Amino acid sequence: MKTKLFLASLVALLCFTNVSFSQDYHSEYSIGYSAGIGDWAIDRVNFQTIQGIKVNDNFTAGIGVGLDYYFDSESLMLPLTINAKAYLPTSAKFAPFASLDLGYGIGVSESVSGFTITPAVGIKAGKFMAQIGYNSQKLSESGVSLNMGAIQLKVGIAF
Repeated sequence: MKTKLFLASLVALLCFTNVSFSQDYHSEYSIGYSAGIGDWAIDRVNFQTIQGIKVNDNFTAGIGVGLDYYFDSESLMLPLTINAKAYLPTSAKFAPFASLDLGYGIGVSESVSGFTITPAVGIKAGKFMAQIGYNSQKLSESGVSLNMGAIQLKVGIAF
């Protein structure tokens, strides 16, 4: 219970803090919906923040913390990820990108956890971002594992 409380506090802190350490600091906040597909098709809503660095004009890297709510099971998952995003050099105001999140989802309301991966493509227009991707969340508990896939749509802002 203490671990879940600590992790929930960490998510709240990261979600509502935007401290700029330098001009190369990268921060983004997004909300999304994942429509479940496959044998374990469970829809979910996603909230995520990514805090990191702008490596150059075409690449950012950071740490992501989120909260996923699964509708059918009414459960919460806390995905902790690393994120890499590569932008096509089109203009400063508009840029298509490819993104990859790799990490681990920790069950907040249930004792399940597992590897998560989300490859995606999207666009950034000014501070606004939109992306579409495939989210895979593997869940394991007591030797039983399943893989829940979903098509994910997200919108957000980036600084």
